[in-house]
Amino acid sequence: MRFLRKLALRLRSLFRRNTADAELSTELHFHLEHQIASNIVAGMPPAEARRAALREFGGVEQLKEECRDMRRTNYIHDFAQDLRYAARMLRKSPGFTVIAVLTLALGIGSNTAIFTILNSAALRLLPVPHANELVAVGQNIRSVKGPYHRNVHDDDSFVSYSEYKTYAKENRVFSGLLAYSAFTETSLVTDKPRPIMGALTSCNYFDVLEIRPELGRFFADSECAAAGEGTVVVLSDAAWRGTFRADPAIIGKTITLNRTSFRIIGVAPQGFEGTVAVASAFWAPLTMVKSFRPASDYLGDDYLSWLALIGRLKPGVSTQQAAANLNVVASGLNSLQPGRITTVSLNQATLLSMPSFRTPMLIIAGIILTAVGLVLLLACANIANLLLARAAGRRKEIAVRLTVGASRGRLIRQLLTESLLLAFLGGAAGALASYLSVAALFRFTMAHLPTGPELAFALHLSSDWRTWSYAFALSIATACFFGLAPALRASRVDLTLAMKEDAALSQTGTISTGRMRNLLVGVQVSVCMLLLLASGLLLHGLYRAQTVNPGFRMDNIEGAAFSLSNSGYTQQRATAFQQQLQQRLAALSGVDAVVSATSIPLANSHDLTGFSLPDKTKDSEVEYNHVSANFFDVLGIAILQGRSFTPAEVRTGVHVAVLSQSTARRFFADQNPIGQMLHGGGEPNSGVTDWQVVGVAADAQVANLGDSRKLYLYEPAGPAQQSDANVMVRTATANPVIGKEINDIFGELDPDLSTTIGPLSETLEFWREPARVVSVFSGILGTLALFLASLGIYGMVSYGVSRRVREIGIRMALGADNRDVMWLVIRQAMTPVLTGAIIGIILCAAASSIFSAILFGVSPLDPGSFISMPLFLLGVALLACYIPARRAMKVDPMIALRYE
Repeated sequence: MRFLRKLALRLRSLFRRNTADAELSTELHFHLEHQIASNIVAGMPPAEARRAALREFGGVEQLKEECRDMRRTNYIHDFAQDLRYAARMLRKSPGFTVIAVLTLALGIGSNTAIFTILNSAALRLLPVPHANELVAVGQNIRSVKGPYHRNVHDDDSFVSYSEYKTYAKENRVFSGLLAYSAFTETSLVTDKPRPIMGALTSCNYFDVLEIRPELGRFFADSECAAAGEGTVVVLSDAAWRGTFRADPAIIGKTITLNRTSFRIIGVAPQGFEGTVAVASAFWAPLTMVKSFRPASDYLGDDYLSWLALIGRLKPGVSTQQAAANLNVVASGLNSLQPGRITTVSLNQATLLSMPSFRTPMLIIAGIILTAVGLVLLLACANIANLLLARAAGRRKEIAVRLTVGASRGRLIRQLLTESLLLAFLGGAAGALASYLSVAALFRFTMAHLPTGPELAFALHLSSDWRTWSYAFALSIATACFFGLAPALRASRVDLTLAMKEDAALSQTGTISTGRMRNLLVGVQVSVCMLLLLASGLLLHGLYRAQTVNPGFRMDNIEGAAFSLSNSGYTQQRATAFQQQLQQRLAALSGVDAVVSATSIPLANSHDLTGFSLPDKTKDSEVEYNHVSANFFDVLGIAILQGRSFTPAEVRTGVHVAVLSQSTARRFFADQNPIGQMLHGGGEPNSGVTDWQVVGVAADAQVANLGDSRKLYLYEPAGPAQQSDANVMVRTATANPVIGKEINDIFGELDPDLSTTIGPLSETLEFWREPARVVSVFSGILGTLALFLASLGIYGMVSYGVSRRVREIGIRMALGADNRDVMWLVIRQAMTPVLTGAIIGIILCAAASSIFSAILFGVSPLDPGSFISMPLFLLGVALLACYIPARRAMKVDPMIALRYE
């Protein structure tokens, strides 16, 4: 009760301060009058009685302040007072205020925009009811011993179908455990085949997520009871409204997915697009996996990781308890499956629960946040310099306040309040700009990345409490960063000098201020150097990507990518189809060669496996491609040693290989590779065998643009590879209609087969587009950093010149000429610039390997970039120094000696 009474009194004094002060004055007046009356009764004259009472009481106003302090609300009133004063001071300097707020808005807004994307993908819970109860379950496969091999589809934390059933049956912590396989790409046949992305799920998928259909129903348990019998599908709201034009009678209709007819039983609610960041257009029972991925036994392979798990915790069950229970289940599986050592981990379910998806996203987001954070650091350094300059102009004001009794702490609080107000204005403007633009920015970026028409993201880019809290926290941190040092410096004033306004002495007493300004400029230059060098490297890499010779012929070659294995073809049927296709393509007018390959060069679809010398146990990872006998001749890849494949070797699929030059050098450095044997697996799960080297081909950038030195080999495209082989057609001259002619042939042979047809040169765009986006982004940041750093250097030199007018006048009166003055100004200004540039170069050299994937053969320590960019920055810095230095040369010694 006593606490509540105190709280009520403090709230009353806070919100009704005038009333409380009036009551306090009345009470003090009553006590004073009572003491005076007591003194008069004791025999004192009235005047003496009053003086004695006042002496006993002390200062009435001091008593009032002590009583107000007892209320513990003064800090709030002081803050409000400081805030009003700060607003008045900023209003008096509109130019400074506008520049500072816009600079901070740019820095805080860009940081908030990137965080909004990261928050939507990795931190925000799934858009389903009671999402806080959902956890993502992942296996940590420590090892698989013996002759057993763990096959991984998408992510090594996934489980097999039998493992899922065991976890679902034996756990004691979930009210429901669902399984799903996202990224199921297939073809939807309407008027013509088109690619579509969906997910295969357990039949309790929607029940565990506790969502209800917009139309129809969701899966029943009976539809997952047996493999191949649940030919039903649920559409997303976007697919229903887009592809099927919001047909109200869609329930019960049949669609064809990958040659299998599925009956539509429901439409998911609007806003739900799956449990991963890539939107699903449909959901089908996972027992129908054979219809979408016929090449492997997904349901029967106990060592195939392909299913992600999400569980809903029972009431009162913690994540730690659930993990302990599932690890008990995992230990039972370890004893049942030979060679298996597995533990289980749980995480909050988000759109980025998959480690293979989450880790790259967090790395990319971290790099971008670091880059925009460096821009914010530049902005803070600039504003700190401005505040230091303002503080120098307010020395007398600060001295007066200290003289009349203000404490240094109270003064620092007031100056920091100005910084906080600036930061909150900038933060509010930046957060608002982020809120209005982040969705459009994300759409623009994704439109310029080669994601494919079937790939859409399920991110709901809206601000929530995390986003606003991040902007708020960033504003406070920013205010402390750029406001604390100037506040500490400004509050350390020599009162005698400041009150006398002795400019000559005051400017000599600011050595520490000058050092601080030099430090801030050095930080700006080092950050600017880092961003400029990164931008220069990326722009050089982009130029290289536009002009690079990949090492093989691309002109007049049309590629056609398709998958017979995913379309349900048997090996025999695929071989017959390929024969017919190549005969029809070869008969086209102007076609002089047809090439078969499982991977079209630079299409980012090459396979990877381990190879070693027969007497070595350690494998080296090697990318490989199955190609026809004429592959090297048609694409212009020279055979440096040995020979290419013979047609007989391609027909039979014998174990021979042609190595790239770098691969031959790696495995057979001091010997002739022709006739040597390599030990390795030619196909996943096909066992290990020996391959005889029959040729060495010139290095070519067939797998990664800009890198032809990776280990790479070619194998014959035999009968076993016909289900996955693509074709390329070379014409004698340019033929603008060859793509249509090829498409017509596919339509005649199999109208339901989804194909992607285009010039081979278009595969370069897969590599160039991301480089363009990153280069433009880094170029914008680098330009902005250069602008801010130039302003910082110019401001530092201009301020220094203005504070040293008398010194310059004395030097000139003693005989210094204009060149001496300019050299003095530039030399002192360029010292922190050179120091910062060297630090920036070192930082970029240490971090440049991050960009190596999109430099396309340009060295991360490219001499051109590491020479041109520092010279460019130093040139801009010299220009920023020259303008105020030139002004210093024009100082009249007589006027300067009378200055101030």
